[in-house]
Amino acid sequence: MPVHTSPNYWILETRHSAYTFGLNKANLLSHCYWGKRLPFIKDYPAPFEPSGWASTDGYDHFIPEEFPGYAGTKYTDPTLKVTFADGVRDVVLSFVDFKTTASPQPELALRFKDSAYPLQLTLHYRVHEDYDLIERWVTLENLGSESISIERAFSAKWTFPHGNGYSLTHMYGRHIDEFNMQRETLTPGLKVIESRRMIPSHRAVPWFTVEKDASEDHGDVFFGTLAWSGNFKITAEVTEYASTRLSIGLNDWDFTWQLKPNEPLVTPSAISGYTPNGFGAASRVFHDYVRNELLPHGKVLHKILYNSWEATLFNVDESSQSHLAEIAANMGVELFVMDDGWFHNRNWDNAGLGDWFPDKKKFPNGLGGLIKKVNDLGMDFG
Repeated sequence: MPVHTSPNYWILETRHSAYTFGLNKANLLSHCYWGKRLPFIKDYPAPFEPSGWASTDGYDHFIPEEFPGYAGTKYTDPTLKVTFADGVRDVVLSFVDFKTTASPQPELALRFKDSAYPLQLTLHYRVHEDYDLIERWVTLENLGSESISIERAFSAKWTFPHGNGYSLTHMYGRHIDEFNMQRETLTPGLKVIESRRMIPSHRAVPWFTVEKDASEDHGDVFFGTLAWSGNFKITAEVTEYASTRLSIGLNDWDFTWQLKPNEPLVTPSAISGYTPNGFGAASRVFHDYVRNELLPHGKVLHKILYNSWEATLFNVDESSQSHLAEIAANMGVELFVMDDGWFHNRNWDNAGLGDWFPDKKKFPNGLGGLIKKVNDLGMDFG
């Protein structure tokens, strides 16, 4: 059974991993465990309870909250920040109830309400058991009559097993130099990875791994991504008490959402997993999940493709492309692609881009003749 529930403790299990959280004595939702699936339900740890209190740090600063709001003496990076109509900014969430559903994938939803204002928050969890993945998202609702300004609404926060020395791997890049991997040790403080370009972009990618000395085939690896094609932010934080946490969600840079009554805000899904078998296993899990569950034709065997751009650059015409098509067909190519230089006045890099009419000097009779030639050679044309 992927979802185990009690009045104040919840366990999510996949084939090989587990993720647990529960309400502590202060009624705060505390992260409890993320790692290998344990033999018995009773083996999972109880919610965190601080053993003492100091004037320098409040009680709730120590709690590894599952979804901390901006409030009180919580000095770690919050996942939720709002301003109510009267200017109050503290969010004090109280647990209301939970519900589970079994189909099509097991789901758990925990509902919270602010103790003084008409803000309702629901934490959603969906277990993809066969892929060892857990999907998370958040729904915010305004139960009152006045608009609430949402200034940050992340999708998820994770707390890793206690201790220093974690490494964060993420991707960065630029034009024609995309998807470079950067692996760095997390130290006390806050690390931010983000895109402000309205797209994820080649500059930054909403993906991460967190681990200690893992290799391609061995070692505990925690990994995740955000199913979102717009601005995003990842924050990775190590506290002064060796607690390592990471959040992901909509970028709050230049962001405010007016949450109106009867108009819920649903955040993008964050999808995460754990493996004890290194980076390679984490990569294969995501590849399988994306191919089988997300891509509309993910299981289709892709055709062998030839792109004529490098051979001709902008010197494109029907004769040269026909000759290249013959060579490609003899090599066993299945899809012939004419990339650039075929549309009107596209003779160099700063002219003609976006004019999707064939250049009459290069193709006096349009593209029909070339397409027929390629098809007659047994290839598709693109």
